[in-house]
Amino acid sequence: MTKAQISEYEQQRLETIRQNRELLLSLNLVGENAINVFEEGATTRKIVLHNTKKRRPSAKAKQDSDDDAEEWRGDQIRTRRSTTTEPARRSKRLRGESAEPTTAAEEHVIETGDISAVLAPAETHFSEVVIKSAIRVSGHYSGWVEPETMARLGLSSNATEAWESQGGGKFSFKDPLGTGKKLSKRTVPSGQSMAKYVASKLLKKNPNAYFYRHTEPGVEQWTGDWTNEERDIFLTVAKEFGCGDKWGLFSTYIPHRVGYQCSNYYRQYVIPSGWIIDENYRIDSAGGAIYVGTHKRGGR
Repeated sequence: MTKAQISEYEQQRLETIRQNRELLLSLNLVGENAINVFEEGATTRKIVLHNTKKRRPSAKAKQDSDDDAEEWRGDQIRTRRSTTTEPARRSKRLRGESAEPTTAAEEHVIETGDISAVLAPAETHFSEVVIKSAIRVSGHYSGWVEPETMARLGLSSNATEAWESQGGGKFSFKDPLGTGKKLSKRTVPSGQSMAKYVASKLLKKNPNAYFYRHTEPGVEQWTGDWTNEERDIFLTVAKEFGCGDKWGLFSTYIPHRVGYQCSNYYRQYVIPSGWIIDENYRIDSAGGAIYVGTHKRGGR
């Protein structure tokens, strides 16, 4: 049977299954043999897979690497799919060993893409001592800009007031400033991403967007490891207002850090350490935090 004889639906289904297998393998969530199931008596499936083309990152994506590098690494750390097979991850069949059978849960994940079945909730992953002392959140931040920062910068007291007092308008991705005009890339300074440029214009109109990528004017942004003091502030704010979205607003309580740094720290350290239990996350076999919630992660 040739590729032309396979229905478009079947081609799409097989490609989805292949991508899910690679994702599971890269996350250590499925046995090494799972990626090789196609090789036994599935000639037509090989044809589809071998003709699948992958897109390369656009030139614009590469240009944004400087000012958004840390954000990009954090966002990709748990979602990047493996495109090469490392020697240490060769299948048992290729090493001459008997492969363990794929479990029913793994097969369900491969077919549907729903990885929640093979991820552990915090209650079963962490010890009773950790669970007892952890802060519990619903994945949402209920606060606003840190009061002293708000007063110092003359910011409005809530999101609606801030937006309307600065001209209002309808937000869209083509018109993120709400001016009624499409934003031209030619207005963006050389070497700066569109996202960071737009955020820089929204300090008083949309503080959440501004602080997601910028510190308070005149305040240096720190990079690198977080201090114990910063960790304690993070947990204190999370306990009072919750956390999981609107990271720009959240970050105003932590001097020298911006929203995307808080978001990355949350996923890479806070959740995996058991300091906070967020119902939107599960823990994988490597101890990493995997998002399984339904609300958009991009909430800023």
